[in-house]
Amino acid sequence: MGTASRSTDAPLLPRPWRAGPWSRATHTVRRRARISLLRDPFILYTAALAPIALTVGFFSQEPGDLPIVAILSPIFIGLQGLLGSIPVRFRPLTRRGWSFLRLAVAFLYVAAIAELVGGPTHPMVALYIPVVVGAAAIGTGQALIVGVGAALIYLAPELTVPGSRAAVALRGLTLAGVSILLTVGTRRLVIAVEETTAKLRSAMVSERRRSRQIGGMEAVSRLLVSGGPLDEILDGALGVLVDQFHYTYVSIYRTDGDRITLGAQRGYEHPRESFDGSEGVVGRVMRGHEVAFVPDVTLDADYVAVYHEVRSEICAPLLFDGEFLGILNVEATTPLDRTDRDLVATLAGRIATVVALGRDRQALGDRAAVLRSLSDFTNAVSGELEMTRLSAAIVQAVRRVIPADVVSLTVLEPDTGRYLLRAATDIDASLLGREIKPGEGLAGRAVRDRTVVLDDNFDRDQFPVAYRDLAEPLALIGAGIPLLRDGVVVGAISILRRDRSLPFRPMEHEAMELMAGHAALAISNSFLHAEVESLATHDALTGLYNRRYFDEALTRVVATWKRSLDADRRPVAVIMFDLDHFGEFNRQHGHQVGDEVLRTFAGVLQRRFRNADLVARFGGEEFVVILEGAARDHAVHLAEEIRAALAQHPVLGDDGTRLPVTVSAGCAEMDETEPTGEQLLRTADVALFMAKRAGRDRVVAA
Repeated sequence: MGTASRSTDAPLLPRPWRAGPWSRATHTVRRRARISLLRDPFILYTAALAPIALTVGFFSQEPGDLPIVAILSPIFIGLQGLLGSIPVRFRPLTRRGWSFLRLAVAFLYVAAIAELVGGPTHPMVALYIPVVVGAAAIGTGQALIVGVGAALIYLAPELTVPGSRAAVALRGLTLAGVSILLTVGTRRLVIAVEETTAKLRSAMVSERRRSRQIGGMEAVSRLLVSGGPLDEILDGALGVLVDQFHYTYVSIYRTDGDRITLGAQRGYEHPRESFDGSEGVVGRVMRGHEVAFVPDVTLDADYVAVYHEVRSEICAPLLFDGEFLGILNVEATTPLDRTDRDLVATLAGRIATVVALGRDRQALGDRAAVLRSLSDFTNAVSGELEMTRLSAAIVQAVRRVIPADVVSLTVLEPDTGRYLLRAATDIDASLLGREIKPGEGLAGRAVRDRTVVLDDNFDRDQFPVAYRDLAEPLALIGAGIPLLRDGVVVGAISILRRDRSLPFRPMEHEAMELMAGHAALAISNSFLHAEVESLATHDALTGLYNRRYFDEALTRVVATWKRSLDADRRPVAVIMFDLDHFGEFNRQHGHQVGDEVLRTFAGVLQRRFRNADLVARFGGEEFVVILEGAARDHAVHLAEEIRAALAQHPVLGDDGTRLPVTVSAGCAEMDETEPTGEQLLRTADVALFMAKRAGRDRVVAA
């Protein structure tokens, strides 16, 4: 930016007429000085006497009186003005001594006028009375000294001239008495006025302070009901206390179990984060739930000094319906009074209400969040029926409802009655499938006790034996939740947290029970689904695949065999079994014994063949096995093993006698010229027929 140059042709004003900051400042100072002199009481006292003296001098008929008054009045008034213009810092006397000096000037002025004007009757001595009254208005000492001096002057004619006229003496006595009476009366009146003024001033100050407090209270109240995050509201309320009430250190602590922790503060550089109630004024309030008002902290035995400049403290409990929610603490470097105490107590009540509402609002928010999470949990687990996927879905959904480091699921195995670890987060997958016995770990304890188990000091020694050696060597906080359905414990959920300072909240306890119900229902549905699916594909008596499933599976096997390349094609063999004379056996020993024979033979087949082999009950007493990757000779070998094994598993009759059971078998291999399931079974059936014609209890290949 550039600067504008002044034109040399512009006329310059003479220096005395220039207006500038210095000339304006000087004018302001002079104007204030004139105003101050016009308000000077000593100048006013002295100047007020001059008109009276001029009037008396004019009517006194003494030729020299008026000139004397005209000369003396300006001199003494000017002297008062000169003394009044001297700044306080340059005055050689104290304030009281300076007032005596100013009164002495007025007194000398009256003394000179009284002596020189009016002749021998001295009418001007009455002017002492205004001086005495003025002195009484200034102070008691000034009134006594000036009053005594005036009285002595009044009585001077009688005291200095023996035998003086009685009229003069009486006048002197009268004037002296009036002077003393005026001095006393005026002083008492001035004292009364000063006291009234002080009370009025104090009342005005108190009223202004109360108005500020009411305004501040309204500001805090508006802020407290404004809504928003509770911590921001409390911080804003403390800001009002600092800005409008000028409190030095203010803080709000909120309950946290058996302690109170810092919620908001103003003024502290290193505030204390928590109190346990064992020390200090704060501890006294925590224990007694009563407001503590400490006007002088040096006189309170409980006070613990943090900042040595603190003079007073007020600590008020936050109580709502008798419940202790925390404290509001105020420390000030200036003395606090009862008004501050009442104010802090009132604010504590309002803050307690807001804290309670905020807590309830937070609880409602937490409850709503948990309910939403529970809804998601229900949707996640109700959509799965297969146990492996369902187990994984449950542990992941639990983690979204209740924050945790490790969540595991133990599920009942219906066939054996054992409890197995089916899914877990942050755990070695090799541990899945291991048995958790009742009473072991959180899940085992929940299964045994049939109730939620909480443990805030769960260490490695308490883990189930199945994976205790792999557990973390540290104490955890955990919960075990039983999953009950129709009186049966179908499983248990374990939840672990590494941070022991985060106990499970009441809302989380409630969520555990709700989750347990949904999870138990989902697991029961999975059991039912597995059972229904098993009934659709398995024979109810033997547990082997049924004819329907076998036909579908054989079709897939043949289709796979046909799609394979010649070089990669693997042989497929079939074995057909038929229990010998089974119809006659049923007629002789009954169907219950016959059913036991079928189950016994099915058990022999399940123990000998692989899970990959297709083993089915073909119908009645007939059974069939499809062997992928096995040739006919291998099928014959296996069939012989089965025949021999059945002979070693006799069935007992109703009377306990041993009933021999034998089986015949026919074996065949997939024919490349006619690779169909029908042809494969037909060939095996021919071989089985040949085994029966040959005397049964034998294996024949076709």
